[in-house]
Amino acid sequence: MRSDVVLTSSDPDIRRLAVINAIELDEQEALVIIIAGLQDVSSDVRAEAARAIAEIPGEHMLVPLLKLLDDDNQDVRNAAADTLAECNQEGILKIYEEWIGRDNSFVRASVLRAIKPLRTPGAAVYALNGLEDQSEHVRLESAGVLGYLQDPAYLPYLAKVASTDKSADVRRTAMGALGYSLCPETLSAVIQGLKDEAWQVRAEAAVTIAKLQAAEASNQLIQLIGAELYWQVIAKALAALGKVKSREAVGVVGNMLFHSESNVRKEAAICLGEIGDPRAIGSLREALMDRDPDVKKLAAWAIAKIDT
Repeated sequence: MRSDVVLTSSDPDIRRLAVINAIELDEQEALVIIIAGLQDVSSDVRAEAARAIAEIPGEHMLVPLLKLLDDDNQDVRNAAADTLAECNQEGILKIYEEWIGRDNSFVRASVLRAIKPLRTPGAAVYALNGLEDQSEHVRLESAGVLGYLQDPAYLPYLAKVASTDKSADVRRTAMGALGYSLCPETLSAVIQGLKDEAWQVRAEAAVTIAKLQAAEASNQLIQLIGAELYWQVIAKALAALGKVKSREAVGVVGNMLFHSESNVRKEAAICLGEIGDPRAIGSLREALMDRDPDVKKLAAWAIAKIDT
């Protein structure tokens, strides 16, 4: 399809189809059609162009996409943000600098999301500032950027956010970002996270403990399992206790073999197998009669693992 079609047709469906088909053309002609599509009066065409330009990577795509982050249509903004997040262009941090301070919080959050996979140290200054942003989405993306950098220097900042941010989603993201290095600040934050008012944060704290293999948190995990109402949290706590091989947990974990939720019973069997304490054999033998065949298999696996 010729490039003048997308530029002159009065039918937005034709212009949109031209954008979709543009990737089959040579790069220069495709770029003409897609750039035109990014400026189209139809939001459907603009959104399609924002997705299509990902097929022609290069710095030429950045400024048009950044402009679309301020589009009046949510679908267009989301498409532009998704493409920016996937572009992974080196050397683009300077281009972003003029956009990171925009009044529109969606723009700020999208820019942070886009620079996250670059894992460039230069992004840290924007992320650290973003942790104090009024926008929940900006703070969330900022925590993600610092997590991707995996630099121990940023752990205290992430630990503070994981413990104190007013948004559960931000606390959860920061909690997950702590899972690459154990330090006093990290340990304190994940232990506090096991008592968070949001069950999703408690679950993430248990996942982070498992990643860090932080045996120092065993007692808190055991207490959590005894009081927790959400099976999803219990399952994550059991997985963490298995990772740290907490023998003190055998009794509590054994009780979870008879929980009403089969996913908890499965995790309990795995946990006991990982701990490897012979005291669990009795409970595991009872679990061989479980109504869920997967629980039976895992109980048999755990018994065999303990016996070896």
